[in-house]
Amino acid sequence: MARAGATYGKFAKYYDFEYEELVDYDREVRFLEAVFRKFLPTRPAAILDLGCGTGSHAIRLARRGYRVTGLDLSRGQIANARRKAKDAEVTVRFVLADMSRFELDSTFDVALSLFGGFGYLLKTRDVVRCFRTVLRHLAPGGLFAFEFLHSPGARPPPYQSWLHRAGSDIEMVRISEARFNRRTRLLPIEFRFFVLKGKRVLERFTERHTLRTYTEPEMRRLLRRGGFELVKAYEARGLEGLGFRPVRKKTFRILAVCRPAKA
Repeated sequence: MARAGATYGKFAKYYDFEYEELVDYDREVRFLEAVFRKFLPTRPAAILDLGCGTGSHAIRLARRGYRVTGLDLSRGQIANARRKAKDAEVTVRFVLADMSRFELDSTFDVALSLFGGFGYLLKTRDVVRCFRTVLRHLAPGGLFAFEFLHSPGARPPPYQSWLHRAGSDIEMVRISEARFNRRTRLLPIEFRFFVLKGKRVLERFTERHTLRTYTEPEMRRLLRRGGFELVKAYEARGLEGLGFRPVRKKTFRILAVCRPAKA
């Protein structure tokens, strides 16, 4: 995630318990490699994963031979990522930093920001600063691919959903309510978590996250301000199964593939 690191409190502890069953990370990484082949002349060597969370994509990319750096502002997420990389016996550099203002001592062939991480940049100045910072860290001919939330695809408020996950030792129930604001195009979401063991509630807690959404023309303008051009935009919901599908009016998650703008 980006600037909302403090919101990933207890949720960081259960993040993988929730998402490892919901997301097919291996297939998503194979799709990313298809993106690399489509838009780069040679296989990239160094990859920067912004808003890397617990490192699920970064670790899988490292297993495939890429040199990976993961960056996130959540201490809990970075701690989990480092533990997972050690357990997996792979080398990934994980950095605790803000994706809109970081300075690393290397450049990268590809920069990525997947799932919801980019959405935590709520202010325009931070979005543009993020693009300019990424631009400084891209090697010549580099590629920037990131997901953003598409305003026309947001559900009208209040949008309620729930999720139940049962493991070998504990169960978790998550109840969420999203209230999309069409004027500001912000998406506040309240998550209520219940963690159970047998008939006993181990923990219950609430976290509130706010994400920013965009129209495609707005994103093109922001990218230009940040020194990028949008090469292609694809529907990103379930990246692994969709392939290179064009964006539709009700698409909610968009994968933007970008290059540095020509001078």
